[in-house]
Amino acid sequence: MGSFVEVLMFNGETWVRLALAFILGGAIGLEREMHGRPAGLRTHILVCVSATIIMLASRSHVQLPYPLPADIRINIDPGRIVAGIMTGIGFLGAGAIIRLGDLVRGITTAACIWFAAALGIVIGEGCYALAILSTGSILMVLITLQWLEHRFHPVVYHAIQITVPLEKAEDVESRCQAILKKEHIRIQNKAYSFSQETGQSEITFNVRMRDRMQSGAVIRDIAKIPGVLEASWK
Repeated sequence: MGSFVEVLMFNGETWVRLALAFILGGAIGLEREMHGRPAGLRTHILVCVSATIIMLASRSHVQLPYPLPADIRINIDPGRIVAGIMTGIGFLGAGAIIRLGDLVRGITTAACIWFAAALGIVIGEGCYALAILSTGSILMVLITLQWLEHRFHPVVYHAIQITVPLEKAEDVESRCQAILKKEHIRIQNKAYSFSQETGQSEITFNVRMRDRMQSGAVIRDIAKIPGVLEASWK
């Protein structure tokens, strides 16, 4: 214990590593904070600094306050320490992932938390250049590639659910297919639900499209079809 306290109090390099972990972890966390993510500035700083402290503590325990007998040797495997840190952080990252139906959010934030832990390990080992370069690369990925993603139209999958009277189901279905074909929206499959009690039918189109902005116009066109009681995206 005395050896560890001595390392913290008198080793200037220890303070440099902790400060660097605070700054670089905070840079990643600040980017997440600015995008309104639940794991932001404080979380990333805590993860990065904690990983650095663990690496520093593991090194300090090599310096025992008393001599060992000649026939006893202590070997500390840093690989096991690293594996323990990354495994534990995996559970924390999983908590940042939120699923709402088909929408999954938080995967990038979970990856950033995992990176913050790896960053703390690298800083704890004294690899300053690697830590700074990797942080700069990650920030470039988070900022630049996000802008680039908005320039493309990724493929998205939706479901259109339509409620119609039973007697008009066939006509409405054909008109819906014509609208979707006109908008170049591909129908993956269809599902039907009939109720004799209510006299209504529910038709579900599972579709594939490239432009999210199409959804509003498409659903308005479908809602205007005679006989459609209700139309919605799922």
